[in-house]
Amino acid sequence: MVTASRLASEKHIDWLVRAASIAKKEVPELTFDIYGEGGERESIENWIEKLGAHDYIRLLGHQKLDDIYKNYPLFVAASTSEGFGLTLMEAVGSGLGMIGFDVNYGNPTFIRDGKNGYLVPIEVKEDSNEKIIDSLAQAIIRFFNDGPVDPHETSYAIATPYLIENTRQKWKEL
Repeated sequence: MVTASRLASEKHIDWLVRAASIAKKEVPELTFDIYGEGGERESIENWIEKLGAHDYIRLLGHQKLDDIYKNYPLFVAASTSEGFGLTLMEAVGSGLGMIGFDVNYGNPTFIRDGKNGYLVPIEVKEDSNEKIIDSLAQAIIRFFNDGPVDPHETSYAIATPYLIENTRQKWKEL
């Protein structure tokens, strides 16, 4: 699985690292690649070290992602507040399965719960970090062990309105 994000506290990449370490016990083939840079890199490296996860969780820095997404079955996001979510759009446009929180913006635009992935329920002010991390882990396990039948086709269909030619046509109609 993959994520692409600024490595910033509000993106909660540490939650994804911890969730991946839990999911790995049920999904032995699981790997998790993290693309991006930011101030939380050292903290994330510390979590990977603490969990003994260097063999399956990698920090890969900043890269052009156009051709990278297609190498993964699943994109995961742990931000609790997104606007539009450019990386979400890129991932869904590449046909990836998707997991993210069921929040007001961003994720629900690109994730059809049970169809191309899962929207994870969250109460940011009430849920403990452990509960949130476990919920993410369970969604990852579910995706790989008993996931949606054809998440890739659903993701492609969701992305269709955002294709350049469709967006260009919408602008012409304005």
